[in-house]
Amino acid sequence: MDVWDRRAENPGLYAVLSNRWSEAECAGVDDAQKSMIERLVPNLDGRRVVDLGCGVGRLTSWVSRRAGLTVGIDRSARMVDRARHVVAGRPAVVVQASTAKLPLPSGAFDLVLAVFTLQHVVDEQEFRASVREMGRVAVRPGGELLIVDGHNPTPAAQNVSSRTTATVIRPLDGYGDLTRYADRVAVEEQEYVGDRYLAQLWRTR
Repeated sequence: MDVWDRRAENPGLYAVLSNRWSEAECAGVDDAQKSMIERLVPNLDGRRVVDLGCGVGRLTSWVSRRAGLTVGIDRSARMVDRARHVVAGRPAVVVQASTAKLPLPSGAFDLVLAVFTLQHVVDEQEFRASVREMGRVAVRPGGELLIVDGHNPTPAAQNVSSRTTATVIRPLDGYGDLTRYADRVAVEEQEYVGDRYLAQLWRTR
């Protein structure tokens, strides 16, 4: 069984980070991230949102209470199954797919979220394709893209994988493929359980 499928038995963010943080710590980070999203993207009413790497649906479910339509994407079959149950009855769908090849139309969404997602795409070509796909599906003018990944102050990508989780953190320049679609309008440093992360907000032209 895939490592992400095994972790799908756990709730919320703990499904992703059960080998790193406690369930209580994950709950605290979850609250902090939702507050950050509300501050950086304050109006979700009626908007069409994609949640990349949706896991068991923690943000997909939360966003779906506010947005017009929410689409969760995850490559783990078990995560997708759990997320579908979480969002049942809401204006949301969950699809099993790679972030590098989204089964979604171009320019059809107002907001794309990638929270703790792209840092786990360790293959560089797949990562760059995933970044381009984010821009493609949100290419309508004024669309927004919010990325939260590990903070990397060096000019080169760093592989910080653990025994259980593959992770690569990249410098801000590493997300440069988005510049064909959007401008970076905000960068904020976040600290979760003593670890540093960067939140990047992009807006399409």
